[in-house]
Amino acid sequence: MGVTGKTNDEAAFLSQLGVRVRRARSRAGLTRRRLSERSGVSERYLAQLESGDGNISILLIRRVAAALGADLHELIGQRVDTGRRGRIALIGLRGAGKSTLGARLAERLGVPFFELDSEVEREMGATLESVFAMYGQDAYRDGERRALASLIEQHERSVIATGGSLVVEPQTYQLLRSRCLTVWLRATPEEHMNRVIAQGDLRPIQGREHAMTELRTILAQRERLYALADATIDTSAHDEERCLQELLTLVGELGGQTPPAPGELPADEPGAVVRRAGGDLAS
Repeated sequence: MGVTGKTNDEAAFLSQLGVRVRRARSRAGLTRRRLSERSGVSERYLAQLESGDGNISILLIRRVAAALGADLHELIGQRVDTGRRGRIALIGLRGAGKSTLGARLAERLGVPFFELDSEVEREMGATLESVFAMYGQDAYRDGERRALASLIEQHERSVIATGGSLVVEPQTYQLLRSRCLTVWLRATPEEHMNRVIAQGDLRPIQGREHAMTELRTILAQRERLYALADATIDTSAHDEERCLQELLTLVGELGGQTPPAPGELPADEPGAVVRRAGGDLAS
């Protein structure tokens, strides 16, 4: 068989691959152009991939695997390695839903839940305000890295809610991504602000005349870093219960701890958008 020829089975494989790519793009809330910009892959190729006409190279690898009697994943590697499957880390700005959803996810999975900032306070024996006031940001970053390393060392299975700025510290973010399955809880700037204010926490805006502009700038600056996560969930477009089900689904799909129970997420609505129906989605 020539390298450009495709069997019916291979054509079906490429078609299914295209469906999975489209669903993943929909779940991430990205246009094809935006995905092209982030991935460095042309829009033309992405269109071919999503239509089931992907590059022949993936089929060649698949044929080699079949000839060897090996699973495809054995040759190309699992997306999530065994060393981080048991830990789920939630990233995103304040007000994304990390605390509320993280606690509920941990309860459903039967694993401990940790707020990384609380672990930093425990590590340093002081409140965050005191740490910044007395020792400065560098000390906080060191404490954050040590606290994260300690959690990873002590707990093979857990859910961790991280601070919104962790992603700007390369060494700590690399540690998180290498040892945890990461999920970006994404929301609009308005949702971030409204949720924080609704809690009575005005720290992000106290003494700042242009708080929303600053928030938009911060989100724009960090978007590329947040997008390095294994998966993304839009908490603005989903109510709290649906976000939880999306998290459980992702954990199962990415090789994590527990998939959702049958029937909890409609199979024919993988990217269904449900209007937010209240609830506290704290950071």
